[in-house]
Amino acid sequence: MKNSIQKNIRFLMFFILLTACEDLEVENINNPDRESVLTETDGVRGLAAGLFNTWFIQEQHNFGSPGPAMWVMADWGTVNFANYGTLDMSQEPRVFLDNSSSYAYHPFIRNYWRYMYGVVTTANDVALAIDNGLEIGDRGSETMMVKGMAHFMQGLGNGYIGLVFDKGYPSDEYTDYESIEASGYMTSIEMAIGQLEKAITIFDNTSFTLPDDWINGNSFSNEDMSRLAHSFIARLLVYAPRNEEQSNAISWEKVLYHAERGILEDFTVEGDGNGGDRKWMSWYKYYMARPNWGKVDMRIVHMMDETIPANWPEDGDVSDLPHEGKIISNDARVLTDFEYNTSNNRSERGKYRWSTYRYSRLDGYINANFFAPVVMMRKAEIDLFKAEALLRLGRLQEAANTINAGTRVQRGGLSAIQPNETEIMESITYERAIELPLTGMGIQYFDMRRNGQLQDGSLLHFPIPAQQLEIMQEPFYTFGGINPQYGTPNEDVATDGWYRP
Repeated sequence: MKNSIQKNIRFLMFFILLTACEDLEVENINNPDRESVLTETDGVRGLAAGLFNTWFIQEQHNFGSPGPAMWVMADWGTVNFANYGTLDMSQEPRVFLDNSSSYAYHPFIRNYWRYMYGVVTTANDVALAIDNGLEIGDRGSETMMVKGMAHFMQGLGNGYIGLVFDKGYPSDEYTDYESIEASGYMTSIEMAIGQLEKAITIFDNTSFTLPDDWINGNSFSNEDMSRLAHSFIARLLVYAPRNEEQSNAISWEKVLYHAERGILEDFTVEGDGNGGDRKWMSWYKYYMARPNWGKVDMRIVHMMDETIPANWPEDGDVSDLPHEGKIISNDARVLTDFEYNTSNNRSERGKYRWSTYRYSRLDGYINANFFAPVVMMRKAEIDLFKAEALLRLGRLQEAANTINAGTRVQRGGLSAIQPNETEIMESITYERAIELPLTGMGIQYFDMRRNGQLQDGSLLHFPIPAQQLEIMQEPFYTFGGINPQYGTPNEDVATDGWYRP
C-alpha cells in the first residue's frame, strides 16, 4: 500500500507540474515532451521565466487562494458576501473549515496547494537541468541567473506552503518523489530558507539584469534580487510561528541580519490590465478594497480611535456609535488611506460585519483598471521587522530610531516615540496594522496568529486539502471552530484571542 501511495504522490506532483506550466510560452517548442524541454536551453529558460508569475497569480491575482479568508480571520477586513470562503471563515463564533472536496469553496485551498507545488517542482527541474550541465544564454551567460531564480522560487513555493498549511512535502532538485513523506510546516520553512540562501549566494556573486517580464516591470539587478530574497527570509522567520511562545523563540538575530539587507523601497509588480490573457493583475486587492465589497473591520477603526467600540453594536445603528463612528485622530493616514463610509447591508448575516470605513489607499489601482503597480511588499514591513528585532534584542534606542524614521512620522505625522519597551511594541503593532494591509497575502493573519490574537476558534493553519488526502488514501481532518473544535488548542486552533463573542 505504501508504494502505491508514494506512486500516487509522484504522479500528482508530475500532473501539477504540467498543468502549472501549460500556459508558459516556450520559444520554438510545440506541445513539447517534458524530457525534451528539460534538455533544451530555451525550454528551461522559458520555465524559469514563468515561475514568479505562477506564484504571483496564486498570491495576488486568483481567488483560488486562502488570502481573502485569512484577511477576514485576522479581523482587519470584513465582508458580507460568501465568496471565497470569507463568510464562513469570518463567522462569529468561529466555525471549523469544511475540508471536503464537496465544499463549495474548497478550491481556495486546493488550488493554492496545487500551484505552489507546481512552482516548487518546476523550479526543481530547472535547477537539476543546470546541475546536469545545461547552459543558458550565449556561452552560458545566463546560467547562474536562471539557477538563482530557480532556488529563489523553490524558497517561495516551499516557504508559503509552510506558512499556510500544517504539513507539506518540501522538496528540492534531488528529492526522490517516490519516497517523500509529509512533514510538519517548519520542515518546509527551513528548507525554503536554505533555498533562498542558495539564491542569495548566487545573486551576490553573479552580475546580471533580470528580464523585465520575469517579474513584470522590474529589470532587477542581482543586487536587487539579493535584497528581495533577504526580505522573504525575514518574512518566513517572523510569520512561521503559530503562537506567542513560538514567536518569542524566533532567532531575532537572524531576522535583524536579513532585514538589514532587505529591500530599500517598496516591491511592486506592474499591472497589465483587466481581461483576456492578462497575467499581472490582483483580484485579491481589487475586491477586498473595492467599494461595496470589503470594508475595514471595526477592530481597526477602534485601534485608530479608541472611543469607537471594536465591534458594531449587535442591535445598534451608526447613530449609536460615538461621533457616528467617524475617526478622530492625529494620524494623517485616516484621511489618505481610509474613507468614511457608513453604507452597510445584509444585517441578517450579522451586524458584527458592519463598519464605518473602507480602505481607500488602493483606489489608484482600482480606478486604473489594473494598469498600475501591484504592491507586494512595502519597505515599511522590513523596517518594522528590524525595529522588532532590535526591541527583542534589548536595543531600545535603535528600535525607537527605526520607528521614528519610518511611516509613523513620515506618513502619519505622529510624534516620535521614546525608547520605552511598551511604547515601541505598541507602535510596531499599530504601524503593522495601519501601514501594511493588502500587500503580501496573509500578513495580517500571520501577525495576529504569532501574537496569539486571532479570535477563539480561528484555525492557525490550513489542513492538507481533501483532494490531496483522497489521493494519499489518508483520513480527512480539519481545524478550527468552537463547539465543536477541531485541532489542538494553541497549535492548530486559536484560544484566548483578542475577542470572544
